[in-house]
Amino acid sequence: MSPKPTISFRIIFLLFAGSMAMFTSKVAAQTAPESRPDTSGTEIINIDFSEQLRVLRGRNRRVVQKLIGQVELSQDSIYMYCDSADLVEEVQLYAYNNVIIQQGDSIAAFAEYLDYNAETQLADLRRNVVLQNGDRELYTDALRYDLAEKLATYTTGGRLTDGKTQLFSTRGYYYAAADRIYFRDSVVVIGEQFELRADTLMYDSPSETVYFLGPTVIRTDTAEIYCEDGFYNVTTNQAVFRQNAQYRSGSQIAAADSISYFGQRQEYILEGQAYVRDGDSQFARADKITYRKDLETYDLKGNALLRDSARTVRGEAVTYDKLNDAYQISGGRPEVIDGTMILTADNLDFDNASGFGFATGQVVWQDTSSNLEIRAARAQYNQETGYLKASGGRGNRALLITVLDGDSLYLSADTLFSQEVVDSLIVGSSSVGSGDSTVVDSSLVESGVVGSSDSLIVNSMDSTLVDTITRPKDHQTTGLQDQQTTKTRKISAYRDVRVYKSDMQALCDSLSFNTTDSILTLYEDPILWQDTSQLLADTVDIYLKNDALDKVHLKRRALVVTSPDLIFFNQVKGKNIFAYFDSTELRRTDVKGNAEVIYYAQDAEGAYIGVNKTACSAMSLDFLSGGIRFIRFITAPSGRLDPLNGINGNNQPTLDGFRWESDARPASLDDLFGPSKRARAVVPLEEATEEEYVVPDTGG
Repeated sequence: MSPKPTISFRIIFLLFAGSMAMFTSKVAAQTAPESRPDTSGTEIINIDFSEQLRVLRGRNRRVVQKLIGQVELSQDSIYMYCDSADLVEEVQLYAYNNVIIQQGDSIAAFAEYLDYNAETQLADLRRNVVLQNGDRELYTDALRYDLAEKLATYTTGGRLTDGKTQLFSTRGYYYAAADRIYFRDSVVVIGEQFELRADTLMYDSPSETVYFLGPTVIRTDTAEIYCEDGFYNVTTNQAVFRQNAQYRSGSQIAAADSISYFGQRQEYILEGQAYVRDGDSQFARADKITYRKDLETYDLKGNALLRDSARTVRGEAVTYDKLNDAYQISGGRPEVIDGTMILTADNLDFDNASGFGFATGQVVWQDTSSNLEIRAARAQYNQETGYLKASGGRGNRALLITVLDGDSLYLSADTLFSQEVVDSLIVGSSSVGSGDSTVVDSSLVESGVVGSSDSLIVNSMDSTLVDTITRPKDHQTTGLQDQQTTKTRKISAYRDVRVYKSDMQALCDSLSFNTTDSILTLYEDPILWQDTSQLLADTVDIYLKNDALDKVHLKRRALVVTSPDLIFFNQVKGKNIFAYFDSTELRRTDVKGNAEVIYYAQDAEGAYIGVNKTACSAMSLDFLSGGIRFIRFITAPSGRLDPLNGINGNNQPTLDGFRWESDARPASLDDLFGPSKRARAVVPLEEATEEEYVVPDTGG
């Protein structure tokens, strides 16, 4: 995650506010206490020099002294110069052309006209006014200075310059006693590396703080800041932007009710509807975002959300370490969204050293692309590999939920694993060379439909039929070829696995499911129930097609038991059995190797007429409503049909390994939790070794 509010506050404000500090502090010096008029002394203006002097009597018999040529006047420590002047009763002064007011050694004001009253201590300067202090100058057309209130103002526009930095405003107010200057209306500050536009600025000289008192925009070559209230302290290098505060730099955008900057510790704090965006994929949002630039860390608090191109993280609080790509989530219901994966828990943590994250408390994991959901009490996950290990929960068992044929399938176990698998497939046109590509359905070979040496091209669109694709190493191709890479998910379950679906149930000790070939494999004494059928084997492969049960492959010591009435049980046994289903009902079984069958023959009205015991190397049986409708023997059978004489539900013949485990069959979702109903030993989870978790590769 790279979005970060790396606002160049220090650069911007050391340029801007630093210049303001020099300006205003030196302007303030114009009326420093030692150079201000002494109001306790005389309130008349003294004539120090004039080339000509004429005394006139004006209205109301007031004495007017008309001064012409190099006029020099003073009142206490204030000295005034001009080309000509009218001095009324030694109190009211009107000065004309090349007017200069000198206060102390450093401050001078220039104008074309001066109106000054010694009693009210009001000075009005007009036309081409320049207030000068060293290299800093203020230009305006009219400036009033109230010596009694120690307030200097201009209201017709002014320009303040300091070397290469300039400030423009319509109005300006300088409070000498408090050492504060206000700039109002269309304030513009232009520096070498920044430009500022504002409605109102105020500079407080004692605290060396610039205040933004209205809409303000600060621009540099790389960044732009907007706020409507705030301040910057030159001494502490601290800034606060408030009211609709925003920042933009390239593709980066940050906004909050307030944005604070603490230069000494390189910390930025965004508070109140805070967010940071970098481009279209990187985004952070929270009630409060704290960013440490030196450490590259983010603390998000209150409705926190963090998103980049790889993941989305939600929680009440999120801590993110960008340098180590590590994060911690807590509070509320933290959530991580990584592509199609969604993980929610009471607490989420990520350990960069191991590359694993840890989730605890009501963990819910979802893969939206595979329509899978896992619920557990705790989980360990790796976002890079898509790995997840979940355990605990209701009855101390993890639960998986998916949808098959429009119905929910529930699977519980002591431990559930999920792993992303990257598949590569070569796609191209016709092949020529020493041999062509051959696609063989191994299930057809095993069931005896074709010989192991035969070649059969099948419809490659039916992924459930394709087991192997062989290409000679020296083959050549004509036409286009490409390699496509796809990510699929493999699910594994261990220890006391239980499956419940309204029309299918199963038990085993371990299980695997690959979303690529849609094969669900049950290991270690598996048992599968479907309607009135029970299927047993060493290993059971359940083939799904279009999210519905298609066929079942029973491997080694396979046994299929069906019963139309739960009194007499039809039994089919062999080394390998393929059971085919239509909707939710068993329709056909193909038996290969040591095939045996016991079935109860019925007449047209459904009455039992006898029991058949037959054996051969291979056979195919058709079923209808739990009963055997038709049998095809691939090789010559040996068997006979016997009458029922004395045979009932208690003493009927059975094949070796026959058992009917109806009591262990999950009848509802609740049966997936609590003690197992099977009378068989199960290795406790805590005693299992890592080797025991490895599922043998059966080739699908």
